[in-house]
Amino acid sequence: MKKKLFKVAVSVILAFSFCFSMAGCGGGSAAGMVVGTTEGVDSMNPIAAETMVSWEVFSLIYDPLVRYDESFEPQPCLAESWDSNDDGTEWTFNLIDATWHDGEAFTSEDVKCTYELMASSYLYGLYMENIDKIECPDEKTVVIKCSAPKANMLQNPTPILPAHVWGDLGDEAAEYENAEAIGTGPYKFSSKDDTTVNLELNAEYFGTAAKIPAYSFVEYKSEDGLASALKTGEVTGATNLTATQLGELQKEEGIDVVAGNANGFTHVAFNQSDSKDSKGNPALKEKVVRQAIELCTDKEAIVAKAYGGLSTVGTTLVNEGDRYHYTPEGDELRDFDTDRANKLLDEAGFVDSDGDGIREANGNKLEFDIISISDNTPEVKAAQIMKKGCKEAGIELNCQTMDSGKMWDEEWVFNYDILIDGYGGDVDASCICGILRSTYYASDDNTNDFGYVNPEYDRLFELQASQVNEADRISTIKELQKVAYEDCPMMVLVYDNYVQAVRSDTVKGFKQIPENGAYFFNNTIDNYVNAEMVTE
Repeated sequence: MKKKLFKVAVSVILAFSFCFSMAGCGGGSAAGMVVGTTEGVDSMNPIAAETMVSWEVFSLIYDPLVRYDESFEPQPCLAESWDSNDDGTEWTFNLIDATWHDGEAFTSEDVKCTYELMASSYLYGLYMENIDKIECPDEKTVVIKCSAPKANMLQNPTPILPAHVWGDLGDEAAEYENAEAIGTGPYKFSSKDDTTVNLELNAEYFGTAAKIPAYSFVEYKSEDGLASALKTGEVTGATNLTATQLGELQKEEGIDVVAGNANGFTHVAFNQSDSKDSKGNPALKEKVVRQAIELCTDKEAIVAKAYGGLSTVGTTLVNEGDRYHYTPEGDELRDFDTDRANKLLDEAGFVDSDGDGIREANGNKLEFDIISISDNTPEVKAAQIMKKGCKEAGIELNCQTMDSGKMWDEEWVFNYDILIDGYGGDVDASCICGILRSTYYASDDNTNDFGYVNPEYDRLFELQASQVNEADRISTIKELQKVAYEDCPMMVLVYDNYVQAVRSDTVKGFKQIPENGAYFFNNTIDNYVNAEMVTE
């Protein structure tokens, strides 16, 4: 789940120092559960935050109107009930009696304030689209009026913020430190330093009472350091581990480890931007070139050699098994086939005119720099495997590495040819499909960070957002995936797995959500609420 709709699967560079006041040293402490990660909470401000861990922490401090259960069905939370008009343009939410962590009463004005502020949020802004007006007829009723039918209203995970804290911030809200982080959720914010966020149980929570007295989310410098801390009991749970560590940890007593399906993928981005500042090779604007690169990419080998088998071959934007997933078949499917790639390029008239082994397209050599994140070993290996396959079709890839922050900076201004990165979404398919809209994460030339613009894709995206009939919406989302797959503005490389672990000798009640999913980052708080410490 990755930054920008969560770009993930990267090692974070902050150093780690353990021992902290609330959770103590060691995951076995009676104080609570320590969850180790390899990415940090980048901000306690939900408007400004970008990382998956931030989303996870917010889900415990704050409540949305509606939460998902483990079947990803909407369940009452701050809203005890709701209804809409026939076309889904007006929604009425009836609110519960709840109290903010500082003792103030929760009211409809909190919802109104939050939704108005969140229009600019990195993580939650998508869910505010088409909301035109919010009315509060009384303290326990919110009426949301939309400019078009809003199909994902009940799939909105936006954390509701207290208006008495945020209401007067205005344009400064995105810069607000939120040092106290007051919510209504099952856990209260306790403290934070450079590597650790500590939460404590909210004993007055209106919903299901959680059992673990405290959670701490601790950032580690590397996966190896995190795995070692899990073995020694310094942490009780661990996310973002590797295929190698999966095998090692399966041998450890008292540790349960899983490779669960992640909602997201690792992809190869092609720079097609028309921006005057773009540094990309113009040959990548040719669809046939992008398609040929995919045909030269041995995804099966990448899964086996780069990911140790802990991923599956990717194709379209929505993960396999999801009801919104579109499966390309027959001639539409671009499996590894360098002969087909050569034929495709031959038919397009892209030849090696000077005998150097590299084809040209409209005067531009099919020679591209491909960037991967330096401390992400699977992605570095994937680039090397791609290089070998592309060579067989007269395409030269020059492998480069850089740290994630630098790569994302270069991506944002289109200063790249090809790069390997990843996206994570959530239960609502429009989240992940939104990355290809021409207006999404717009730069000064009004394109996304691939430079992809297709009015038909935009039309289909807007259509699905307004289709309250589920069958119609599924059909449209599949159609827009088909359009994107044909255009190949980016290549879905693999559907990722999360390697995660918990110390079952210290905590019990964590399970995979959904059945083949993950312990953490699974779009619910069920494990956090249902788990409990093991007693002697």
